[in-house]
Parts: sequence; C-alpha cells; structure tokens
Amino acid sequence: MNTLLKSAFAAVLALTLSNLVSAQTKPEALLSQIDADIAAQRYSTPAGNNAIEKIFLFKSIAPYDQRVTSRVNKVGEFYVELANKAIASKDYDKAQSYLDKSWMLSYLTPGLSSAQDKLDGLFTPGSSVAKAEPPKPAPAKPAPQPVAKKDDAAEKAARAKALADQKAAEARALAAKKAAEAKRQKQLAAKEAAQEKARQAALAEERRLAEQRREAEKKAQAAAKLATLKAQRERALAMRNQEETEPALANFDLSQTLIDDRNTRQIRDELTPICQEILDNEASVVLHTKTPQDYRWLTVRLTLCVRRLDKSFRLRHSYQMADSEPAISLHPGRNISLLKKARN
Repeated sequence: MNTLLKSAFAAVLALTLSNLVSAQTKPEALLSQIDADIAAQRYSTPAGNNAIEKIFLFKSIAPYDQRVTSRVNKVGEFYVELANKAIASKDYDKAQSYLDKSWMLSYLTPGLSSAQDKLDGLFTPGSSVAKAEPPKPAPAKPAPQPVAKKDDAAEKAARAKALADQKAAEARALAAKKAAEAKRQKQLAAKEAAQEKARQAALAEERRLAEQRREAEKKAQAAAKLATLKAQRERALAMRNQEETEPALANFDLSQTLIDDRNTRQIRDELTPICQEILDNEASVVLHTKTPQDYRWLTVRLTLCVRRLDKSFRLRHSYQMADSEPAISLHPGRNISLLKKARN
C-alpha cells in the first residue's frame, strides 16, 4: 500500500511541476483556473485538476500576491460547512478530515476555529464514539378529543341555508370591489406611466454617476494595491540578499512510517513535546519532509498540536525537501519565511 501511495504522490508531484512550467508566466490564467474549479466544485478532486493543488501552485510562483486569498477562503469555508454538517450527522471522523483541509489552506478561514472547538468538545480523535448525550424525554401522548354531537336534520338544513346566503353576499361584495378596483387602476394608469418615465430618466442619471464613482474608486484601489505590492517586493528582495546564518535552536527527528500511514493519534503523541518547545522558545519551524504532501499533512497536525496548548500562538513554518528521514528544526521567531525563496 505504501508503494502505491508513493507512486501516486510522485505522479501528482510530476503533474504539478509540469503545470508550474506552463503557469509561471501566466498567474492570471492560473487564477481563472482556480475560479473555474471552485465554480465546478472541484475542490480537492480529481488529482491534478482541482482548486487546492492550483492554490498551492499559485502560492509557489507568486507567494506575495494576495489575490489568491479570497479563493483560499472560499475553499476553506466550503470544507468548514461540510464539517459542520458532518458534526450534525455525528460523523466526527469525516468532520475532522474536512477541517484538516481548511487548516492546510489557512488557519484564518472564517468559522474554522469555532468549528474545531465544537468538534473538540464532542469527539476524541481516533475514536468513532461521541461523548454521552442526555436521553431525550418521550413525547407526551395527545389528549383524547371529545366526540362531536350529531346534528339533527333540521339543524343541518338551517346551517346550509345560512352558509349559502353568506356566500352569495360575499360574492356580490367581491364583484363590487373588483369593479371599483378596475376603475381606479384605469384612472391611475396614465399618471403612473408619466411617473415611470421620469423615474427611469432619474435612474439612468444615477447609474451614470455611480459608474463614474466606481471607476474612480477602482483606480484608487489599484494604485494603493500596486504601492503595497511594490513595497512587499522591495522588502522581499532585501531579505533575499541576506544570508541565513542563524543556527537551529533544536532538531527533532520524526518517523516516516507514521507520516506515510497518516497515523494522527501516534503522531500527536510524538509532536506534543515538540510543540511545547516551540511555545517555550516562541520559535519558528522548518519542516523537512520528502514530499510537499507530507509537509502539508504534518503542518496541519503541528498547527492543531500547538493550538491545543495555546490558541493565541501563531505558528510560522517553512518547508525544505528532506534528504533522508523527516525532521523538524526550531529557529528564532521572525515575521518571514526562514528559507530564501526566489520570486519569478
């Protein structure tokens, strides 16, 4: 099974690299593809042609382009919604798998934290048994209805005549009301036509002015965004020219078998002391794994581990291809990636 998984991962990686070559100079086209995948609900399948893989591809070729953020939130919110439905259906394993996808994309996904809190309060990972719920009270039996008395023939005839007279009077009143309404509508038709003509003219002028305002706002927003991106590029270029000289604070080896098997329970036990070291040193981390898929899965597990210890701590992480066994290295905390990444 591990051999098949590795072969599948290698195929996905090759396809991703192939797409990278053709998309490096076409970020706009890649954004359009992501939008098409979201519209078609190709969020994580099929392999090689889904929104999540293209989002990570876009981030790799344009890591400072914030246009992908709205797409990330759409996909993340979709899986948060699925997780909430799974929680309501008491399918807690499936709910956690949906939340894992949201954690992998962005820990800032709206509703993600509250959904995880809800699931943590109901479910222990690795078990399909929820915490006990209080028994529901049995519904009360309806009270017996009294048996209606039978009417005699005279009473029935009297009620039938009264009902017929009432219906006839209502029909006459309704006919008179309809005639009066038709006359009033005819009188108002000419007046409404003139008012509608004036209203349409006013709306056309209002739309013209609104379009002018929108164009001015778009130009101002575009100028502000360009200024922000320029400042980000200048900072990134300055940091790229600096050598990475700080030694690691600590290094922790991991089990490749646990990662290959996606064993969430045992990897959680192995990560807990590492997470405590991260919190104690306010450290950033570099995850050394053999594939990007291992890095993303391990990032979700590490994020949840740190979150269980301190929800206010923001984990900063970077990726480096592992030459041998997977490992985690701790570095002094900072606001940028620990690894230098070339921009296209």
